[in-house]
Amino acid sequence: MTTTLTRRLPTLILPPGWVHLPVLDDNAPTAARTLAPLAARGPRDIVTPYVREAERSLVVTLDEARDAGSFAVALLGLPALVPVSTAIALRFLDPAGGTAALPETGESVQTDAGAARRRIVDAAPVDADADAVVLLRTIDYTWLHDGRYLLAFASISGLPGPDYRPITDAMTLLVTTMLDALTWPTADGEVSS
Repeated sequence: MTTTLTRRLPTLILPPGWVHLPVLDDNAPTAARTLAPLAARGPRDIVTPYVREAERSLVVTLDEARDAGSFAVALLGLPALVPVSTAIALRFLDPAGGTAALPETGESVQTDAGAARRRIVDAAPVDADADAVVLLRTIDYTWLHDGRYLLAFASISGLPGPDYRPITDAMTLLVTTMLDALTWPTADGEVSS
């Protein structure tokens, strides 16, 4: 007889416009399914190249998340297709020997899922090309749950110009609000902190 343990996954509330995607070994079908509604939005000769580029971009994002050990990604916009986009990747990590403890770096915050450590880092290169999409800011959270870590890593990417700074700040507030509201399901499916 084989026993399979299923990890209960945290619940992340997504605002309108966001999409929650599982991270799989093969992410191409997920990208195609997610972006299929775009294909019906205009003339095929105009829309198809856009949809193909969006699919390629989404597969790269999901594959990078898979390679980093993530089990899910939440997205608003796709890099290279909008002036500012945001992604949140979630990952469990077992402690390397010994007992897990929250890291000492970062800000200590209380969230709906319990105590966490949060770091917000501006990442835009000073000499970035104004027309190039770059990583603008990162936000990461670390929680302890059932003897292991839950890591949330958010990235805000976009054009580095000063006109987009207020959007980056607004995205930061949105992401921190979402991650502060992350919760754990109980055994009976109810949400608990």
